Amino acid sequence: MRRHWLLSGVCVTLAIAAALSAPLRFQSDRAVSVNLECDVCKTGVALARRLLDEGKNSLVPEVARIICLYSYKEAPQVCDGVVKLWQPMFMYALDHVYLDPDDVCGQYLGAGCSNASIPQFDYFWNISLPPNPKPPVKPILPPKSGAPRLRILHLSDVHIDVLYSVGASADCGLPTCCRRSDGMPPSSKRRAAYWGDYNCDLPWWTADNSFKQIARDRQFDLIYFTGDLPDHHVWEQTRQEEIALYSGFTQLVQKYFPGVPLVVAMGNHESVPVNSFPPRYIMGNDSMDWLYTKVWQLLSPWIPADQKANVLGGGYYTHLLRPGLRVVSLNMNYGGDLNWWLLGNLTDPDGQYQWFIDVLQRAEDSGEKVHVLGHIPPNGVIKGYSWNYFKIAERYESTIAGHFFGHTHLDNFAVMLDPANQTRAFGTIYVSGSLKTSQNPSYRIYEVDGNYSGASFQVLSYSNYIFNLTEANLAGQGREPVWFLEYNTTSAYGMQFAFPQSWADLVRRFESDDSLFQKFYRFHYKLNVPSDQPAVCTGNCKRKFICHFRNARKHDKTFPC
Repeated sequence: MRRHWLLSGVCVTLAIAAALSAPLRFQSDRAVSVNLECDVCKTGVALARRLLDEGKNSLVPEVARIICLYSYKEAPQVCDGVVKLWQPMFMYALDHVYLDPDDVCGQYLGAGCSNASIPQFDYFWNISLPPNPKPPVKPILPPKSGAPRLRILHLSDVHIDVLYSVGASADCGLPTCCRRSDGMPPSSKRRAAYWGDYNCDLPWWTADNSFKQIARDRQFDLIYFTGDLPDHHVWEQTRQEEIALYSGFTQLVQKYFPGVPLVVAMGNHESVPVNSFPPRYIMGNDSMDWLYTKVWQLLSPWIPADQKANVLGGGYYTHLLRPGLRVVSLNMNYGGDLNWWLLGNLTDPDGQYQWFIDVLQRAEDSGEKVHVLGHIPPNGVIKGYSWNYFKIAERYESTIAGHFFGHTHLDNFAVMLDPANQTRAFGTIYVSGSLKTSQNPSYRIYEVDGNYSGASFQVLSYSNYIFNLTEANLAGQGREPVWFLEYNTTSAYGMQFAFPQSWADLVRRFESDDSLFQKFYRFHYKLNVPSDQPAVCTGNCKRKFICHFRNARKHDKTFPC
């Protein structure tokens, strides 16, 4: 029992680097910093163990704080807040599972910081599929000329900061800035502009204006929101603030998009602390009742009443939106590698995947097509969760017509390839960029074959829209940001239809046509490649992207890249 005091403080400290870092790391060359962090991490865990062995438990939190302050160089308020918020989750995990330095440090800093043969979160489990045989796979046929189409708005990662303050420091030295309470260090040279800042979360008025312009200028039949409303001041968030923000979001939707069906997936930032999604057997104050009860109340106008138990119990649900089209909203945070509640039992938390299979089987039996929504993409969750998602998607490839995700803040995709025939694609994972000012704000509208009997409900094309944040701020408060079409898949990539095989073919064209790949690279960053990334992505940079496109399962080396 003493061990949880040992490692909870240290693990909390180590969580800072992962929880507050950029969500998409695969482009970066971090070898030197990772090696240094790895040494610091293992030394800290070993020191804490020594304190425990000597009976000096009370010193462990202070050791954690010192590591936070001097190794991760975070501000005192960040260290104090993170240690306080994260401690219950790690105490639970470490009461149930023995973790050594390899487990802890390998989890947060990657397999290169672990000598363990099987890192704790790489534990693999195998979901059971029903005995029903997989139907013969039929080619996806283009729709007939003039066939009806659905238009679907995809929003993700809004990250609203209701305390954003114009004129506050935008380079305050904290993980995120633009609040008066963040302080104004002498080194600060940039001030928060009216419409937002690349180092900050989204002002409420920018979110409101964006919704207004989208409603005014675009037409669509459905809205998919793949999660993440709160800001990134994760060391000082409260449950009351999260609920108030969720309420404000639903009011915006009702104000600007009345009558339009809305489907929502839970983002990892929806919880307090961030990434903490305990399964339903965790009771009392640590349970998710505080969030799921309010989410059900706020989203009930858009969710069928028979899904109440699923929302209250696990934050997931299904909805037959119209004849022939069903949506499934998954809580992919159960597979998040920072959700340490899972260490009590990594096998299909809350039975969500088994429920998912049951829904898909009934949809297959009824001739329905399914769109799947989630926050963290399937190749971004822990291995067991990732590989089982792939297994389910492959079995039900004739039923699932689209996979829609967010989380990375950047424009991306991955192709699901048949392990038995690596040239055949059976699914596309669509990852939409953020409305938040990570690079430029963005949203997406899909054109989908649908709204008639026998429709495939496959994505035919999509259009990405952005506004230039720098130009908007130069124009000032008196002029609305100018949203414009960044690209359309048909014209930009020469894809007649955005079927899975078309995306697999596009990846092959990227390999031989570098100018086409560089076009994607600019779109990936929403026409604002950050200064810490290469202006032109070649060599190893390009190879990592190609690998990412072809590997829809985490830690998968099956497909060539």
